Amino acid sequence: MASDDTDNQFATKAVHSGTKHIEGAVNTPIFQSSTYKLTEERYAGWAAGAQHTLLYSRLSSVNSDAATEKICAIEGAEDGLLFASGMAAISTTLLGLLSHGDHCVSAPDVYGGTYGLMTDELPRFGIEVTFADMTEPSSYEAAIQDNTKILYIETLSNPTLKVADIPAFAEIAKRHNLLLIIDNTFATPWATQPIAMGCDLVIHSTTKYLGGHSDIVGGAVVGGTDLIASLFPKKVHFGGCPDPHACYLLERGIRTLHARMPIHVSNSLELAKRLENHPSIDSVNHPMLEGNSQYQIAQKVMPRGTGMLAFTVNGGDEAALKFIGSLEIIFEATSLGGVESLVECPFNTSHMFVPEEVRIAAGINPGFVRMSIGIEDVEDIWDDIAQALASI
Repeated sequence: MASDDTDNQFATKAVHSGTKHIEGAVNTPIFQSSTYKLTEERYAGWAAGAQHTLLYSRLSSVNSDAATEKICAIEGAEDGLLFASGMAAISTTLLGLLSHGDHCVSAPDVYGGTYGLMTDELPRFGIEVTFADMTEPSSYEAAIQDNTKILYIETLSNPTLKVADIPAFAEIAKRHNLLLIIDNTFATPWATQPIAMGCDLVIHSTTKYLGGHSDIVGGAVVGGTDLIASLFPKKVHFGGCPDPHACYLLERGIRTLHARMPIHVSNSLELAKRLENHPSIDSVNHPMLEGNSQYQIAQKVMPRGTGMLAFTVNGGDEAALKFIGSLEIIFEATSLGGVESLVECPFNTSHMFVPEEVRIAAGINPGFVRMSIGIEDVEDIWDDIAQALASI
């Protein structure tokens, strides 16, 4: 499905790839239709497996195809699938590729929903998961068993912002004939393109930076043609399809990804530098800070940076909650990647159901705060943070 404009620069791909100029429309029109007229060509497509055939919007739609092509273009992928949520993409991918008796290696500080899937759901199907250290590829290799099928990583871990050495993981996966699957939500293809580094499949919660406006929920998985074709019937059977209007908004959001991300990144790093020197802050998690333990690998894997920021407030969770409650501009809500700045404490939101000892071992200590830095004026964001810290 990848468009023929793979040599175009990123911004041009983000704006133009995938767009369906139907009846001369500058944007892909919204096809708010559940089904399509059956023709001889579509009957033939159905008989061939129905992938990329306009039959029924649970399978695909004009709008899902447009958004998929755009994501494939900016990720450097051959083909892809869209889903109704990031978790639908993750669960369909893992359940679609793993069977009873198979084994997967992951890390305990992945997104809380992914952790729950791996600890609560996969074992019910006889699928084993071993957790290792995402900052140490050798720990993943040490965990490989005879029945291992997948190595699962995140470009930038949620919420501790640890950076995965993607080329090192790719070398291990290739040597052991395993699939390497990565969640690239936090980094985005603007900052990192994991397929070029050796990953087999790339997953996104399109709710976040790709959509970019906190107005949709969606997911995507992109990669090689054969792997995506093998996942298509799983998507059909599990039913996690996106509606056409959400796909339209996703395509619209991606068109400005390259314009939004530099502001997210610049604001985030500036705030991280200021927080490092604030007396109310115990520690700052930001991989682009030169003193951060992740700095060198971040320069290798995602040198453009990130719009995410995490830090630990002195005084533990009670102080962190008071800080959050005192913010006036930064919005207290889960999720990330929108134009507005958002803040949460993972202990009572995204990682609420991760055992406390696992959270702390992963670096989510008492007082830990995660921020998604928006594209507001950085001085306004800083003034809001400073006044809230002063209230503790």
